[in-house]
Amino acid sequence: MNKLRAFVVGGCLTLSVALAFVGLHYGLGPASRDGYVTALAAVALLPTIPLVAAHAKFAFRRLAEYRRNGSGLSFERDSIFVSADTVGDAERALSDIEAAVEAADEYDECRRDRFGEGRGLNVRHTGFHNSFVRVAGDGRLVVTGASQNTHSLAALVERVASLTMERTRMHPFFARKPVRGAPRAFLGLFLVVVFVFGAGGVVGAAYPADAYSAPERVVLVGYDTRAVATPGYDATDATLDKAAFLVDSLGEEAVEIGWDRDDADKLTTHGRQAVFLSETVSTQLGAVREDASATGERERVAALEADLHAAECRVAARITSRVESGNVAGDASALVSAGESLRASAADAGYACATEA
Repeated sequence: MNKLRAFVVGGCLTLSVALAFVGLHYGLGPASRDGYVTALAAVALLPTIPLVAAHAKFAFRRLAEYRRNGSGLSFERDSIFVSADTVGDAERALSDIEAAVEAADEYDECRRDRFGEGRGLNVRHTGFHNSFVRVAGDGRLVVTGASQNTHSLAALVERVASLTMERTRMHPFFARKPVRGAPRAFLGLFLVVVFVFGAGGVVGAAYPADAYSAPERVVLVGYDTRAVATPGYDATDATLDKAAFLVDSLGEEAVEIGWDRDDADKLTTHGRQAVFLSETVSTQLGAVREDASATGERERVAALEADLHAAECRVAARITSRVESGNVAGDASALVSAGESLRASAADAGYACATEA
């Protein structure tokens, strides 16, 4: 199995297993539909793209051959004759043809030769021209060459084998071949992109909220997978690790709000995402607090809550600073509302936020 095929098979299996895990672990909610569709499309495209590329290459080669030969079947171009029917015993047919060629005066030499399709006859005539007799995979006799003598050889084969030899422009051995060389490298790179696209769909189905970036989704799914597959690491550990990770993400929203352009819609998106992250972490920590039995778990919940409210205050202060400085182009009411929501969340837990970043 070549590397490209191994990647396609491995990629399809990986995405399929990941899809099954996500479907069982996270469910099939409406919000996850786009992620599932994206991943399924990638699973379908990975094996299809190389096949389509090979067929396209074959079609272009046939077109080039057709254009090169023109509209006629000249003696200067390769002459191809294919029997209308098949032979029952290929070896016997070749032996009979070989004997007939050796008995004829117009041929200089006839010898057995090995071709990519199997054994056949190599017939030399007029000193340096050659014609060839082969048996196609479907049992048809094929005579090819590039001179008038090829026509007489086809007539001889027709008499000896008692078959009708028909001239054609379509070479029976002109088969579809895999993409090679530089195009194959680009094809491999494109398949990697498709796989990454599918992986993004998988994690997007698990965590469809737009508040999460693709790398964040990968990390969150990684925690969940670890909880399922690693002994000694349970769902509570995963929830606490995810909460800690999302608290860091919430803190980054303060940086984004401070650095992003003045567009009110863009800034409001950051504010809305910050509120979503705050609510998500609060829910996670609340669930762990109710079920926590170990002192270490309760202490970690308390520490994460302190970090959460500190991050809420930083984002709220950054929003206030941005609005009061006038660096918001457009209606800032939704952005201000997001800041107030974050400040209220911290205040409810006993944390008083400063008004400046």
